[in-house]
Amino acid sequence: MTTRPLLAAALLFIAGCKSAPETKADVKEAELPRQDMQVVAQSLTDVTVKLTGEILAGDEALTVTGADVEFVVDGTVLSTKPEPLSLSIPAGQTAAFSFDETFTYVKDAEDLKAMDARGGSLLIALRGTLKGSVQREVVGADGKATLQAVPVALPFARSREVRTPRVPHLKLGEFEAGRFSESEVQAVFHLLVVNTNNFPITLSGITYSVTLAGKKVAEGRQGVGIKTAVAATDVFDVSATMNEETHGKDVKKIIKGLVVPYEVKGELTTPLYSEPLSASGEIKLTASKDK
Repeated sequence: MTTRPLLAAALLFIAGCKSAPETKADVKEAELPRQDMQVVAQSLTDVTVKLTGEILAGDEALTVTGADVEFVVDGTVLSTKPEPLSLSIPAGQTAAFSFDETFTYVKDAEDLKAMDARGGSLLIALRGTLKGSVQREVVGADGKATLQAVPVALPFARSREVRTPRVPHLKLGEFEAGRFSESEVQAVFHLLVVNTNNFPITLSGITYSVTLAGKKVAEGRQGVGIKTAVAATDVFDVSATMNEETHGKDVKKIIKGLVVPYEVKGELTTPLYSEPLSASGEIKLTASKDK
């Protein structure tokens, strides 16, 4: 006669199941449905990037307080920095976020020369974690439920290729020269700054000196603060005059020989890089017509 004890046990089991707390469905977590990175500006040494995106809060209101950001070039982490953010997102709602930062990817002139020799492109990336918290109901040991801040981490990562920076070059272009009298020759030399980058370059300046027939006749500095445009060449004119003031009475004899040796020296400087110039040749004069 075991029927009654078995029935009683079954009824107790059913009653116990009804009194146990129901299992709560999984909470939908926050996510990043959209993120993008743009290159805002680039120079010989630095690059400025902007990360934008959208945060979707899950089943709980989300507060975002900042981000830990890594700047990566060709797989190598070059720098890390915190980024402050302040967002409060209701449950199930979205909010846009963005931040921009400037990072250094070329540390010195040797580094720049190495990149110039390498050519090609660089893969730059921003990666890291958005940090925040949600208010979640937590049941304590005493069985009481309280709202507590639970940390939330949302990883992000975006990359983009940029052209490797190239060094600018200083060259001597064509020149014009002529005899203005039996004792004077004037010349205009064109110094060329060639920028092959897809971003402008700010010049610290170009120093120069011009020697005609063995004597210095001009020197100076040009181009301070000038920006050479994208994939462009800037031309700087340097005037030089040879006369009795510079060469004395011998100037007439030199001019009569119809050949004036010249030498142009210069140096292009940028905030990081400098390049010298040395060029020489001869100015060919035409003979004067006898009256």
